[in-house]
Amino acid sequence: MISAESLPDSVARLWMLAQRFQKFLIVGALGFATNQVFLWLLHEQVGLAVRSASPIAILISMVVTFYLNEIWTWHDRGGPKWLRRAQSYVPINLGGLAINWAVLTWLHDSYDVHYLWANVAGAGLAAIWNFGLNNAITWRK
Repeated sequence: MISAESLPDSVARLWMLAQRFQKFLIVGALGFATNQVFLWLLHEQVGLAVRSASPIAILISMVVTFYLNEIWTWHDRGGPKWLRRAQSYVPINLGGLAINWAVLTWLHDSYDVHYLWANVAGAGLAAIWNFGLNNAITWRK
């Protein structure tokens, strides 16, 4: 197993970032599963339009991912100031929500892509936005 201590500083930082990104992807997969399940439930079972169900499902998944990122992905940057981190996490992820929603509704409405597949594309783009900004701002060193 590779130890970050035995690597040059620049390589060690890149290695640690890659490990953190892997954790972020796992948390993201759990958040995405939460998003998909609630999107399906809200649309198919409750009867909400996709345009209305999507933001609600994303908001629910935001709560799940914040908690998991707080206790696992960025556990070393955590601590008692979780409310301050939540105050930066929410606006950043609202940007991700807007990206996800815009892509989902565009693909679904303009190209008749099934809403769950369109959500895959939207969530993928939003994940890039969310990781970059949350790594740099919310859980910065």
